[in-house]
Amino acid sequence: MRCADLMNDELNKAKASPDNPLLARVEALEQKVSSLERQLHMLQQEGAATARPPAVGPGGAFAEAEAPVHGAAAGTGMPTASGVPDPSKAAGATAGTEAYRASDVPSAPGTTYIPGASTAPGAHEQRPQPPLQPPPPAPKPKPDWEHLIARVWLPRIFIAVLLIGVLWGFTAAVSAGIITEPIRCLLGVAAAGFMYWQGEAQSRRGRPALGQVLLGGSIAVLLLALFAAHMLYALIPAWLAFTLYVLAIGAGLRTALRQRSQALTVIMMLAGYLVPFLVDSAKPDIRMFIAYETVFSIAMLLLAHRFAYRAAYCTAFGVLHVPLLIGMIGFSHGDSRYPVMLALLLQHAVMFALSVFPREGRSRAHTVPLFLGFTLTAVWMFGLFADKDPFVYRLVIAACALVYSATAYVLLKRKQQAAVYMAAATFGWFLWIVHVLEASNQTAAVLVEGMLAIMLGVAFKSRLQQATGILAYVFGICSVILHPISRIPSAETFAWLVLLVSVGALYAFLKRLPEGTADGYKRRKNSLLWADSVLFLIFISQATDSLTKALSYDMQHLLLSAVWVLYAIAVIITGVVASKRKVRLAGILFLFLTLLKIIFIDLPDVSAAIRAVLFIGLGSIGVAVSRLFYKRKE
Repeated sequence: MRCADLMNDELNKAKASPDNPLLARVEALEQKVSSLERQLHMLQQEGAATARPPAVGPGGAFAEAEAPVHGAAAGTGMPTASGVPDPSKAAGATAGTEAYRASDVPSAPGTTYIPGASTAPGAHEQRPQPPLQPPPPAPKPKPDWEHLIARVWLPRIFIAVLLIGVLWGFTAAVSAGIITEPIRCLLGVAAAGFMYWQGEAQSRRGRPALGQVLLGGSIAVLLLALFAAHMLYALIPAWLAFTLYVLAIGAGLRTALRQRSQALTVIMMLAGYLVPFLVDSAKPDIRMFIAYETVFSIAMLLLAHRFAYRAAYCTAFGVLHVPLLIGMIGFSHGDSRYPVMLALLLQHAVMFALSVFPREGRSRAHTVPLFLGFTLTAVWMFGLFADKDPFVYRLVIAACALVYSATAYVLLKRKQQAAVYMAAATFGWFLWIVHVLEASNQTAAVLVEGMLAIMLGVAFKSRLQQATGILAYVFGICSVILHPISRIPSAETFAWLVLLVSVGALYAFLKRLPEGTADGYKRRKNSLLWADSVLFLIFISQATDSLTKALSYDMQHLLLSAVWVLYAIAVIITGVVASKRKVRLAGILFLFLTLLKIIFIDLPDVSAAIRAVLFIGLGSIGVAVSRLFYKRKE
């Protein structure tokens, strides 16, 4: 509005001055616009006269049938036979004309054409349509407290009250001697049957949650009744109790699979693993115990894989280790190492087969439990055989690593996923190297294996493989640092050289990757250069100490400082040649660090002559480096 007012003011000022050229141009433009409007209006009238449908008069007769048009303009009235214009016919003709004009004039988006208005440019009126408003949100229904209290909470509360009353009544009847031990067990079996019947009924009536709770509770009550009959009251022998336990677990698993309930399946699995602990045997046999747990675990693995139950699969794999550990601690009859090893290898072989050879139309078994299973198996083998029979431990680990390596190679050749198999092979060879090779040789071997594993993980974009390779590589680095160089021709020196070369090889590998692949490793690639520089400094320091052991204390400090200064100069020259500002600054900072070392560490314990040599040499080098940068700037 402010801009429009300003324009009107300027126009009025221009009109007030008769000699203003701007006013002449505005009047010429207005005349041209008026001429164009008249021509457009005449063209629209000619088109309406030739193409519009005949207008209907008020009496239902055609306007053209009543009288011809004698060149009268639209909107001025149609002449009749007496020559007097008829307003009604004129109105009908005008309506027809405007109807044609309304259909002929385009309208801008979001505007509405108003009938009855003139169709001359600027004469018709447009107005924006209001935007569509979203429907108002539906009001939230008010809570039905009667339904919540009477149908939801009332039965829950009073079922608990009913159960407490039944428990008190049962306790009173037992104290009075009315309910004997066999009757108690039969009542438990009857309660389990009633709960099972009600669970099935609730499931058929469309209440699956309540039905599954009742079905799971029925199996639990049945197992408790059998436990009381066997362990507490000695009413049934061990073989019969074991058989009934197995049948109860089988019924529970069948029910869980029919209900498609993974939670109920997991509960039945846990109960199945506890069966041997619920049997009181006079002569417990560790081999029978291990055999049952192994067979049950393998059966549950196959069942969980068949129905694609992830939680049940992990439960079937992981829970086996708990009863085996309890059995190893609790059973003291005979040597159980080999049965335990056989059980673990059988379970792991089944998991390996399910992951490598999936059934047609089914996906592979979960591979993460496979890697964890191999890790736990290796831990078991180490605890059972590493000290007493190391050959068996090495043989098992090497065989597993070889199988995983071959599997990874075949899958990669087929362009299939092999990350877990590569990681397991890397971990297996790492364990084998650590246990087989001596400390003097294992460090270099572990460094090489870790470097290759990291490269494979980066090449195939496997996080697990990278993590496993980094674990082995860090172990090698720690071993190198913790074993300093005692003499130059030694295994420690060779391990240091392998470490420095491997870090450089990792940097070169990451640098040669394609741009799109190496973007995520750019920061790590630069960090490798700095790490290699620091490691090289430690290496030359240890090598200098080893070479100067026979010299005096003053000469050792003098030579070590000289080596540090030479290293700083080498870094600075490298930065100048490669035009790397950060490298040049790093060399200068290290030169200052050498000066601080000389001042605070070397000076208090060396003679005045050595101090003079140190300061003269370091000062000369500092001035020379400064002149080098000065010349470069010029």
